[in-house]
Formats: sequence, structure tokens, C-alpha cells
Amino acid sequence: MDLAAALLDGLAQATTADALLFMLFGTVVGYVFGILPGLQSVTAMSVFLPLTYWWSPAQAMYFFAGIIGAAGNGGAVTAIVLNLPGTAQNAATTLEGYPMTRAGRAVFALNLSAAASWLGAVFGVVVLLALVPVFLPFLLSFGPAETFWVAVFGLVTMVLAVAGSPAKGLVAICIGVLLAIIGMGGPRLPVPRFTFDSTYLLDGLEIVVVIIGFLVVSECILQAATVWARGRESGLATRAAAPLADDWKRQAIDGWKAPLRHWPVFLRSSALGTVVGALPGVGGTVSQFLSYNLAVATTKDSSRIGKGAEDALVATEAATNSKEGGALFPTLLFGIPGNAEMALVLAAWQIHGLEPGPSFMSTHGALAWALVFGLLFSNLVASLGTAAASPWLARLPGFDMGVLAPVVLVASLMSAFTVRSNFLDLGLLLALGLFGAFLRLYGYSVIGVVIGFVLGDVIERSFYTALQSSLGDYAVLVDSPVAATLAGMTALAAVFCAVKVARGRRDESEVAASSTGALVFAVLLLAGCLYLLWQATATGWRGGIVAPGVLALVGVLLLLVVLQTWRGRAPARVPEAAATLRLALLLGSALAVALWLGFLAGMAALLLGFWGGVQRRPLPRVLALTALFALALPVGFSWLVEAPLWRGVVAPLWPGVVGGEVLPAL
Repeated sequence: MDLAAALLDGLAQATTADALLFMLFGTVVGYVFGILPGLQSVTAMSVFLPLTYWWSPAQAMYFFAGIIGAAGNGGAVTAIVLNLPGTAQNAATTLEGYPMTRAGRAVFALNLSAAASWLGAVFGVVVLLALVPVFLPFLLSFGPAETFWVAVFGLVTMVLAVAGSPAKGLVAICIGVLLAIIGMGGPRLPVPRFTFDSTYLLDGLEIVVVIIGFLVVSECILQAATVWARGRESGLATRAAAPLADDWKRQAIDGWKAPLRHWPVFLRSSALGTVVGALPGVGGTVSQFLSYNLAVATTKDSSRIGKGAEDALVATEAATNSKEGGALFPTLLFGIPGNAEMALVLAAWQIHGLEPGPSFMSTHGALAWALVFGLLFSNLVASLGTAAASPWLARLPGFDMGVLAPVVLVASLMSAFTVRSNFLDLGLLLALGLFGAFLRLYGYSVIGVVIGFVLGDVIERSFYTALQSSLGDYAVLVDSPVAATLAGMTALAAVFCAVKVARGRRDESEVAASSTGALVFAVLLLAGCLYLLWQATATGWRGGIVAPGVLALVGVLLLLVVLQTWRGRAPARVPEAAATLRLALLLGSALAVALWLGFLAGMAALLLGFWGGVQRRPLPRVLALTALFALALPVGFSWLVEAPLWRGVVAPLWPGVVGGEVLPAL
């Protein structure tokens, strides 16, 4: 299908009632998750990813496009009204948005944000439309060698972009690649790799479990552990703004005019956001702050900076959604996720058996344009929704993460369990979530783990396919001009990456990363890595050279991390670490109840234990919240997807309600 035909087909599909419904559904979900502090578009996409099993690929794309387009708009609301960015990409919004709220101009700031975000999204998509025809012929020359180098280049550049310790960033990415290797595989006949004689692991790790575990469960565990360790007050976000002004209608209209008044700033920031978004792994936070800093450096009225400067707020909001057009570029053309959201898009493609990569635009062009048009639609709906609701949003109440985190945790467990109704998936999910919580706590990138997992299979498969096509001749990896160029670019990026790792310094502001617990965690990771390396280099290993190569790299990096942490360790107390371990015991107990008496009973035990036993909230409220989120919500969801969440491994205590399942094979 040629480009024009695919574009028209995608546009025709996007205007159907079915498509509009899914885009609207995704927009609402993305907006709500964007508003709730601590949650974001990645969380929403991860929680709802299992639902895409029952949808068509196009429906999944429309839904995800709605989430991606709306989350930034929702996150700007709390950034402006509460001085608390709803998502990471809205961090710079607080610098000028909240001062406007304190001055009684919240409605103006919300409408300015809505207008600049929508126009920025249009800018990014227009740039994408202009560049795709230029690059599409180039992609036709891509084979397995070129695909291999593109994927490796994407992972290397992520290390250059990751915040914090570059060594830890590379360790996280390699962990993701290693998780993708688990299961049957290898260069010739498939053999079990790192399965430890478990039949459950022969098919590899379920992508939904990995994504939800690292991106959602880990965040919820850490949020709940923080509340446990530091008290309920640490999870509260309350409103402390001026009352709504009488001229809010004029403010709303003036807010939509602001991007046009500052059109040079808008165009410059939109272009910068699009370029930064196209760099794999960089993300919206970087584009926002770069645009903000540029606006500060070029503003005509520096006295307004930090006090509600219009041009600076236009700069941050234009970059927020223009970067999505840039992030689509490497995702659609090369199969490299431009950010965490695009990694989830690639995961959804893989769930439906669609292979991301250079050939995707030519084979599934209509599906790609479904994502683009859905993104535009959701941005428009979210922006109009913000404008219409701005008088009420300006008086937004506070939030309590002590309630939100456990609820989202239960929803994540429920969502993942309904895919296969396998209790072992729940155990793996909690194990990965706990592992991810400690990765977050000690400065490792969980997004790096997920992107490494998504691209790990592409890297290994492309590598072995290229070698098989050349009968084992490694020259095939640099035979073509495109492959040689990509290899050179990757080598150059690897040099910069090595320099960054060698010069990497401990972040003094991260107390947990320099604690004794961080040192113990790094030593345990190193011990596990050496054990797996011993397995992968033992006589009789037939799982290929990728696994031992990655393990050797991880071993060297972890040794460096151990030495750096040892030299810079401080006698810092990290109460979140101990609370995370206590929470792990509570989760394990809840999982045992779920195993024997059913999912509903297990989740009820978890919420009762946390809200009643740990936080000691009033009993009537605990019972009401538990009935709603541990019983009513799962029952409704199980009816929707036809998943019997009441089953356990005990004999039926109440036929059709409690018990009646068998323990799955290990």
C-alpha cells in the first residue's frame, strides 16, 4: 500500500463511529490518569494493555492515541492548580503556571495550556507528515542487519539521554534485554534459557506482566511504601491557591489568544519539542525544560520570569505535545520507541502479532496513521475539555496517594490476571514489581528495563537471522552501505556512552542511591549476574552468544556501580526500603489468600491490611473502600472480560463464587 492510500485509509477509519468511541474512551482515561499525581500515560496504558487482547489492532491504537494525547493536558491541570505535575513531562509547567494560579489567573493558565498543547500537537504531526515520504524509500533497503543496528543504536542513545548514573541506566537496559532472552530460543534449534527447569518460563515472560510489573506495580509499591514509612501526610496533595477570579470568562478567551500573541516562541518551542521527541529515550521532560530555558534566555521581560510569564508558559506547553509527533517518527519508521509511551505501542503491536520495524509503514500503513489521527483527535478533545471545565478545575481538590496507590495496584493485578487467569502471573507480577521498586529507589531506570525488553527480542532475532543468511559470516553486519553507516553511528554513540559512564558521578541529591542499601542491592545484582554468566558459559550451552555477551557487560558495569557506591556511600537512613520489604510481606500474604480463596478475597485482604492495619483509617471508610475497589470493581471487570476472579485452589466453598480452580504447573 503506498503512502497516500494508507493515509487516506487511516483517515477514513478514524472518522468511523467505532474509532471515535475508542479515541474518546482513551482520551478520558488519559486525562484522568494525567490529573492524578503519581500516575501518568504510561500507567494508564500499562493497566489497560491486557484489554487490547479483546480488541482489534486499530481499536487498540485509537485507545492508546487517546491516552497519549490527553495525559499531558491532564497533567498540566495539577501542575498549574496544585503546583504538582500530574506527569513527569509537566514538571516545567509549575514554574509559571502555579504563580498564575496564586495570582488568581488559573483559568487563563489552563486555557493557555490547552491552546498551546493542541497547536503544538498539530505542529508535530505536520512535521511527521512532511518527513515520512522522504524516509520511506530509504526503509525499503532494510534487512535483518540494518534492523539489528537500528535497535542497538536506539538502546545506546537511551543511555546518553537517561538521567542519573549512566552506568545504572545501561544496567537497566541490559536487564530488559536479558528478560527478553528467557525461554526457548537460540541461534539454531530453540533450547531452554534461564528457565531453571520451569515449564512456566519456557514460553518466555509475558509482555503484559513485564510492562505492568515494572511501570505500574513498582510505582504503586514505592508510593505505598513511602506513605507507610513517612506517614499519611506524605501522600497528601492539597489545594493552596487564590479563589476563582470574577473575570474568568475573559481569562479563558485571553488564554486561547496567548500562543498567537507569542507566535515566535510557540514555533521555536514546537520545533524544539519535535526534534527532542524524535531522540529515543529523551522524553517530554527534557523538551519542556529546554524550551523553557530558551524562552527565559530570549524573553523581553525577564522581570516576569517565575511570576507567571506568558511566553515561558507557552514555550513549555507547546513542547509538551509537539514532542509526540517527534516520538512517532522513530517508532513508526524504525521500530524504536521514542519514549515510554511508544514502547507500550510497540508492545501492543507485538501482542497482535505485528512486527515493528522499518517495514511497518509499508505493510501496516493504515494502522500507523490511525495512531497519528487518534493523537490529533485526543489532543483536541482534551484541550476543549480543559477549556470547558477550567472554572471547576481551577478549584481542584487535593489527592491522597495512600488511597490511590493501593487502588491502582489492585487494578493492575486484576488487569494482568484476566489475560490468562494464571496465578503464577500474579506471583511474577509482584516479584517484578518489587524488583522494579528497588530499582526506582536506588536510581536505576525502569523505563530502560521495559524498552530493553521490547527491543531485546528484535535485536537477538535480527542478529541471528543475519548470520544465518550469510552462513555465519559476521561481515554481513556491515556489508551494505546502510548497515555500515548504522554500525558507525552506533560505534560513535557507544564511545560517547563509554565516556559518560566513565565520567559518571553520584548524584548527591539522591540519598537512597548512596546508602548502604544501594550497595547491598548492587552486590546482589552482581552476584545474580555472575551466576547467570556461569550458566551461559558452561559446557553444553547452546543459547547463543548474545546472552553471555550482555551478561559480561552487565557484570563490568555492576562492578563499577559497586565501587562507586562504596566510595560515595553515606550513613543515610532510607525508611522507604524497610517499608518496601514490609509491604512485600503484606503482598505475599494477600497473594497466598488469593491463591487459596480467590482473587477477590486476596485483594480484599490486601486493602483491609493496608488501610486498616497499616494506616488505621476509620473502619467504616475502610470497609466502604474495600467493598468498592476489592469487590465491586473486580466483579464488574470480570463480567466485562469473562474472567472468573473468584476462583482459588481450595475445593468449592461456595460453588460458582469461591474456590474450584487447580494450581497451575510450575
